[in-house]
Amino acid sequence: MGEKREYRRRRRPSDDMDMELRQRQVRRRQTRAPYPEEQHRVVTSEYVDPRRAAKGRRMAKLKAEQRKRKRRSILLVIALILILIGTYAAAKVWVKMDQWQGKAEKSDFVVSASDQEKIKDVINVAVLGTDEDGFRADVNMLVSFNTTTKELHMISVPRDTRVVMTDEMIRHLNKEGEYIPQQNGVYGQCKLTELHAYAGEGNRSTFSVAMMEELLGVKVDYYIKFDLTAFKKVVDAVGGVDFYVPMNMYWDMTDTGGPLINLREGMQHLDGEKAEQLVRFRDGYAQKDLKRIEVQQEFIMALIEKVCSSETLLNRLDDLVEVVLDCTESDITVTEALKYVKYVKDLDPAKITSDTVPYVGDPGKYVEMDEEGTKELIDWRIHGIEPVAEDTEDMTNE
Repeated sequence: MGEKREYRRRRRPSDDMDMELRQRQVRRRQTRAPYPEEQHRVVTSEYVDPRRAAKGRRMAKLKAEQRKRKRRSILLVIALILILIGTYAAAKVWVKMDQWQGKAEKSDFVVSASDQEKIKDVINVAVLGTDEDGFRADVNMLVSFNTTTKELHMISVPRDTRVVMTDEMIRHLNKEGEYIPQQNGVYGQCKLTELHAYAGEGNRSTFSVAMMEELLGVKVDYYIKFDLTAFKKVVDAVGGVDFYVPMNMYWDMTDTGGPLINLREGMQHLDGEKAEQLVRFRDGYAQKDLKRIEVQQEFIMALIEKVCSSETLLNRLDDLVEVVLDCTESDITVTEALKYVKYVKDLDPAKITSDTVPYVGDPGKYVEMDEEGTKELIDWRIHGIEPVAEDTEDMTNE
């Protein structure tokens, strides 16, 4: 028989030692770094009740919905406030425009239907600028806007242009017992600026518009009339205009109720008062009113550029609209005006032209309009027909 081996029996540790051993093992597991394959695990020793977890999720969802409803409510309130403000502003503008429309001339002079046809996509507006008493029209301009090409053309007719009243005008004045001028043996002959005065109260704009159609051969859709007070307020409403004054200007008009004109040559910032001095000055020009028209057109271009600037549209448009509605007169309806407002943003100074109708001879008491040259100008600017270049008779052969 083999030798009997004796094995030493391992003694079981006491309960205290067993507890201590287990605690050391737990601490060791808690302090050791996790193995790479265990790093993605989230170990928790807490017991989570499924019912409490579900309730917590429902509460979180409920709170999120409440926050969304609160945000929607705030946005709705803001939207309602904006709508109310917009409605108030629109109502205010509508009332202003209704009052503006009510100022239009109520003429009893019936003009026969014009043989000029309405040009598609073109709006022709007669712009009349009167002196302070409103009798004479010192500014007579056709403003034509093409809604397709977004081109705007301004064509001025000198105030001293020789005109002859139409037979309809003469018959109407005879019927009303009004004075009819006679110059050089021609019945009804006068200056264009004087026609506005001879027409009489209630017919001044109607006579001027009818004569503009007669002279230019175009159909005028609407008219806008303003005086010097309105002009000054418009310039001030846009914050003034930077403009180069072409010469030293001095002219004392106080004895006739006008301003004292005193401007220095050079670039200046013109407010309404100084802008009035600029556009009224003509005493020192060799060409008198013709040069004044040129300066007026240049200033209007600068004014339009200022109106179209982002600074004006953002900060001064309300003041400008209010001044225009308060201080001008027009026969355009509210509906038509609102239809054309959208084109304001399309105005591009690069697409704006200004011309004066051509004349013959040297201007004296009257300006004699060149009818053939005027037709070419209208065909070019309004109808888009460029003038044909004249052939040169004396050509050298190469």
